[in-house]
Amino acid sequence: MNSADAPFAQRGRLRLESAFNLRDFGGYATADVRVVRRGMLYRSGTMALLSDADAAHLRSLGIRAICDFRRGNERTAEPTLWHGAEVDYFCRDYSESSGLLGEMLKRTDATAEDMREAMLSLYRVIPVDHAASYRAMFAQIANGRVPILINCSAGKDRTGVGAALILAALGVPRETIVADYLLTNEHADWNWLLAQRNTLVARARRVRPEVLEPLLTVDVAYLDALFAVLDERHGGVDGYLTQALGVDEAARKALRTRLLD
Repeated sequence: MNSADAPFAQRGRLRLESAFNLRDFGGYATADVRVVRRGMLYRSGTMALLSDADAAHLRSLGIRAICDFRRGNERTAEPTLWHGAEVDYFCRDYSESSGLLGEMLKRTDATAEDMREAMLSLYRVIPVDHAASYRAMFAQIANGRVPILINCSAGKDRTGVGAALILAALGVPRETIVADYLLTNEHADWNWLLAQRNTLVARARRVRPEVLEPLLTVDVAYLDALFAVLDERHGGVDGYLTQALGVDEAARKALRTRLLD
């Protein structure tokens, strides 16, 4: 069985001791029956907790670029340190609140529906708030800096959108993109992560589990909210890629040459 036929729950899982939601998101078939190359595209949550063995394993993968979508305070609190000078590390400082789980956790009076609506709203603004980061992500790939790893704190929202955009640009069908996005619910061990992050534990304990759940999971409705905004404002994901990110058909053809078998 090849990687394109592998069970979704097992896709991309790396044998690491202390990574959070870190996986290879290659191996998918495109609409024209090509396959996204393995070992070229990685996605992750925080990497501040990696063991020495984990760091050595990541360095062995030959990753040439990291696109870190986190705010400056997130990077300061949990720095990414495993990479060497040969890895091109992109990050940017910004003031938007989108994707900041800690800010949402401050709301102790919220209901589960409040939190779910907040997540839907988040996905409507991510393509605007993080367009600069996604342009840089595609530029890294276009410039040959692959394998590439994209990450944020949880590896599910800002990173989930980034991965969806890459797969869409490569011609992977929407249903496959959604299935890959939902793998966070299989890969993300929140109990382990919260046990490592005392500040988040303190906040999480003030929030009822049913209210916390919409923040700690991915949901088809979240990604649907993203695509609905792209449809409304850009005529679809292709229009967003071209108009907002500068990834036109020529650029997409070059991406496919680089990343597809």
